[in-house]
Amino acid sequence: MLKAGSNLLWTVFGQEEVTSQLAVGIDKGLTHHAYLFTGPSRTGKKLTAYNLARAINCESSQAPCGECVSCERITGGKHADVQLIDLVTRQDETGARTAIVVEEIEAIQRAAILPPFEGRSRVFIIDGAEFLTAGAANRLLKTLEEPPPGVVFVLLAASFEQVLPTVASRCRHFEFKLSSNDSLAAYLVQVAGAGIEEACLLARLSRGRTGWAIEALKDGQFREDYFKRRDNMLALFVAGYEERFSWAGSLAMRFGKNRPDVHDELLELRIIARDLLLAGFGQEDYITNQDKLESINRISSLYKPGELVDFIKAIQAAGEQLSSNVNPRLVLENAVLSLKAPATGIMVK
Repeated sequence: MLKAGSNLLWTVFGQEEVTSQLAVGIDKGLTHHAYLFTGPSRTGKKLTAYNLARAINCESSQAPCGECVSCERITGGKHADVQLIDLVTRQDETGARTAIVVEEIEAIQRAAILPPFEGRSRVFIIDGAEFLTAGAANRLLKTLEEPPPGVVFVLLAASFEQVLPTVASRCRHFEFKLSSNDSLAAYLVQVAGAGIEEACLLARLSRGRTGWAIEALKDGQFREDYFKRRDNMLALFVAGYEERFSWAGSLAMRFGKNRPDVHDELLELRIIARDLLLAGFGQEDYITNQDKLESINRISSLYKPGELVDFIKAIQAAGEQLSSNVNPRLVLENAVLSLKAPATGIMVK
């Protein structure tokens, strides 16, 4: 029997309760036919899904070992029995990917009835289960109700409520949680080698998402792109309507290519608006973007608290509307129209 309980590859910071339960299940040979991992992006859901696929197919007695041929092929994305279905890796020629469709689930069903090609089990990881069309979700449900032997499904979603209830009820559910700022900062210093000041800032900016914090620490281009997007969003609060409409149009175009990223950017915009609101009340210690305090304090003086509260609500409503079949540009333009365009010469620094 495979043993997984003590394997360090199961370690995903902040998700020890989830990974320990999965490891115990592997130890006891209790593999479910379907799992549902829910929680914010970059909290370790996909990493844990791949660790589960490695553990199920590992050739070692300490699974997942990360070193056997099977583990290495899964890590390299070359294992014939482990397949990822998401909105990013299967873009069409226009790059537009807004849903996981029936045809993709039908392809899974055809593959699922075949015996594993090189491992113990076929593992299908569906990243973005909330983006399954109604037809795709119902087709998947039929397979989950009568799962073929030697097949495991791992569904990843932002929240349990966004997944079709009949699909979710057929899965073993694990919730991935955000880490506290203090614990994540300590982890970045002690394990990832960050400086104390840098770790504290990244922990705040990550909003408790360990994967985001580590990538921002290790990948200079990722960090630079994030700071550029954030500066552009902060500049919206001192921009005229023409600049705001341009931003809305650009974001609407991106929505057709990567919905999760757009929803995340709207959340970032709400956080900036919240920072401006907190600055207006003198609550600097609670501001997320601590490295932008000077600009935030200056811009905050341009708005009344009620205006910022209304804008936060408008951005939240826009995000909810974008989850329906609506015109994304119209929704985003209406959202930026909800905030007055101040006549000011304040610059974002």
